[in-house]
Amino acid sequence: MKLKSLSFLFACSLASAQEKSSGDSIKELDTLSIESTPIESVTQAWSALSGDELDNAKGLTIADSLSDIPGVSQTTFGPTANRPIIRGMDKFRVRMLQNGTDTFDVSAQSEDHAVPVDPLMVDRIEVLRGSSALLYGGSAIGGVVNVIDRSIPTSPYDSHGASVLSSYSSVNEGLSYGAIAFGSSDRLSYQLNISKRDYNDYDAPSFAPEDHHGGGNLPAREIVENSHSDSESIGFGASYMLDSGFAGFSFSSYENDYGVPGEHAESDTLIEMESDRFEFRTEIEISDSEWLTGMDLNIGYGDYQHSESGWEGGNWDTHQTYLREGYEGRLAFQHKIGDLRGIFGFHGLFDELKIVGDETILGGLTKTWSDATAAATALETPSNPKIEGEESKKFALFLMEEYDLSDETKLNAGIRWESIERDYEGTSDLDDSTFSASGGVSKDLNELWSISGNLSYSERLPDTAELYSDGAHHSTESYEIGNPNLDTESAVGVEIIVRKTVGKVTGQFSAFHTKFNDYIFLEEKGEVRDSEGNLKNDTVYPELLGADLLPDTGDAGEREAGFPAGTEGLPVKEYEGIDAEFQGIEFEIDWLALENPGWDLFLSAYGDVIRGKNKTEGGHLSRIPAARLGFAFEVQKEKLDFGMKLTRSLKQDKVSAHAGHSEDPTDAYSLLNAFASYDVNFGDSAGELFVRGTNLTDELAYNHASVLKQFAPLPGRSVEIGLKFDF
Repeated sequence: MKLKSLSFLFACSLASAQEKSSGDSIKELDTLSIESTPIESVTQAWSALSGDELDNAKGLTIADSLSDIPGVSQTTFGPTANRPIIRGMDKFRVRMLQNGTDTFDVSAQSEDHAVPVDPLMVDRIEVLRGSSALLYGGSAIGGVVNVIDRSIPTSPYDSHGASVLSSYSSVNEGLSYGAIAFGSSDRLSYQLNISKRDYNDYDAPSFAPEDHHGGGNLPAREIVENSHSDSESIGFGASYMLDSGFAGFSFSSYENDYGVPGEHAESDTLIEMESDRFEFRTEIEISDSEWLTGMDLNIGYGDYQHSESGWEGGNWDTHQTYLREGYEGRLAFQHKIGDLRGIFGFHGLFDELKIVGDETILGGLTKTWSDATAAATALETPSNPKIEGEESKKFALFLMEEYDLSDETKLNAGIRWESIERDYEGTSDLDDSTFSASGGVSKDLNELWSISGNLSYSERLPDTAELYSDGAHHSTESYEIGNPNLDTESAVGVEIIVRKTVGKVTGQFSAFHTKFNDYIFLEEKGEVRDSEGNLKNDTVYPELLGADLLPDTGDAGEREAGFPAGTEGLPVKEYEGIDAEFQGIEFEIDWLALENPGWDLFLSAYGDVIRGKNKTEGGHLSRIPAARLGFAFEVQKEKLDFGMKLTRSLKQDKVSAHAGHSEDPTDAYSLLNAFASYDVNFGDSAGELFVRGTNLTDELAYNHASVLKQFAPLPGRSVEIGLKFDF
């Protein structure tokens, strides 16, 4: 399989090889545009997957598809609930977008919540890191992942056609298939698509999970229980081609019923997800203005819900339901004044979130019974109020500019101001604003090499969960408590990038350092509570409350210290603000090693290392991805393509420690993957047969960044076979 490096680097290797073979002089290649950012972004860090490279990279989730890009990892809460981690940051610091607008899900709220996007029919994925994510606000302080599916055609199709794809995977007996039909008629272009996935619990090398409650390890197993999924999607879109642009709309519907692995797998915990979205998009070029060159309007609407259910006490119960509905719009104007070019515009995001059920992390459940005064008022004064719903309004202004200082030197800068209003059901409303800014410079050292640097400042308001959590979070096996006094999180980042984009050897090296003030994270407190919010060692005063108000412990008298038998104890984690630093390096190299009549040999390598430090208390931050090294080769012939990749994840022993608790280190592991594909043709139809092997040595591997690593190691040896055809 090709190493999933930046697509433009691979393209540059091919182009430069052709130039050398023909004897032409080396030329500087044009900058490849990134759709997620309006300027050329030559100073900034971004990655893109498309074409064959994306086809070879596609996994069950968007995060899995991106997992070999330097600086990008994944949360791997099982095979379905899986979100990207960018430079050690995830959840509320990484925005997930679909065609430039929000995915309108709740995947940032909890690790067991999936992103409602299937990569099966995706056309392109872009990742923005550091200052390049400025356009998308404080919730993108760590980065942006934009999934582009071409649901709205942006140009006419050459002819009517269709594509189909199907595959089978041995590790989970998984079936995947999808189809898309498209065409154009006069000025109207359209497409229709459908996809389906169905897979069982996946196999893993023999492993023995830790028993968090009884101590020791549970019996060894070779299947990750309750890791199955059944999903389907359908969508259509159409565009009207204007003389100077296009205007179009699309609709898509996605459903996914998936199990939640972990300590509660025996309850067959199931998440049933439904997501509908509408999009409208238009791009217009303007030619009769002295300074305005174009206008873009992008509007998205999402209607999302999921319910969490499982067996409890012999009954099938729905514990909680999340409902989110929202609109997002961005209006941008492109301009050019002499050598100055850029974009300014307006951005709005308006959505409503409701949580139905008693077992939520915003349940307002904590109780303290340690003295008579607290016991008399405990039921009325939890640590935080119960939040049943939230309406939020975000409005932003942004400006990004680029200037050619000379033929070799370019400057860019951007600013963004955002106002945020949040109206709650359960507590007082909150209004605030954030400001972000960035600047960068790029210098061509010669016709082969360039160097660039960026400086950025970003702000992020605490999320509702960080402010008001107060309940059991069974997916992470913890009792989480928010802090309503948290301050605005701010970050100052600097980045240096060296690129070689011409020649048989191309590549990129980047180094970054980001310093946070009031960095918000969950810290273990050394206490234990049950799912009703009671502390393990509290004493109840029945004479003050009466037996009818006591917690349901099965004992009408005074409760002794400790929980009754059978009660699940959850370690307490509270959100805190600290000073923190992230720093790391990333590199990738592509080499056209051999050119022969009829076949070529490509070699690739990549690596990254990230460090996250708690500067207030000392030590390391938790769940920082391990350092990685990867090597690959690929042989390309006229119809046959084959290759192999070895990825080494190093031991992660730089772990967090607090209050007598230390995060468990994660051992090193190596993953060996291989692939082969063969082009087949039937008349005017072109197809490809492919086979892929992953973890061919069947090595037991744990992702350090996963909160579920002991219960859900990475999949074992697997072989996937498939067929795709274009008609």
